[in-house]
Amino acid sequence: MDRIVLEVDDISAKKWRYASKEKRSQLNNAIGRILKKAFDKNEDDFWQFLDKVGKKAAENGLTEEQLNQLLSED
Repeated sequence: MDRIVLEVDDISAKKWRYASKEKRSQLNNAIGRILKKAFDKNEDDFWQFLDKVGKKAAENGLTEEQLNQLLSED
């Protein structure tokens, strides 16, 4: 496995530092899958994929407020 550095906003960085080892591992895996899909396809496909995921989440009732709450949980 290789290590990369990603730039994120200050709030996300702080939450990352205080997250449990298990939470960071889950996020590492999720980010890894997203990056793999992004690089396996061309850039347009990736943005279409993100739009599709966002629409599906909205159809299932996920709001931006709920998403932020999920992301802020330890």
